[in-house]
Amino acid sequence: MPFRYEELVTPRGRPYVRVHVSGDISLGDAEEYVTRFLGPYRGRHVLSVVASGTEYSAKARKHLLSMSDAGPHATVTTSALVRAAINLMTRFANTGKYRVFADEFEAMAWLDDQEA
Repeated sequence: MPFRYEELVTPRGRPYVRVHVSGDISLGDAEEYVTRFLGPYRGRHVLSVVASGTEYSAKARKHLLSMSDAGPHATVTTSALVRAAINLMTRFANTGKYRVFADEFEAMAWLDDQEA
């Protein structure tokens, strides 16, 4: 399963969902992800940690970009290639609620500063 979810609390006490992402992301995986964030996790702050080598199918990328009404989302990846792919995916849909980081500490600080 390419997505693993944990419900945690930021240093300032804000609830967030940590998503561990790895492997090949298919359209079905993307649909399941969107269902969670339009349902029980709607509007929640999100910290995604994306493993090197993670790949998103074209259909998965398109579906993930269709998600609206999302809360602030920080993505962490040490892979420059994955960072570039995610930045490209979100370039036109970015509402200021989404940022990509190479460092988890910076990502958490940014996420903790975001309003719901």
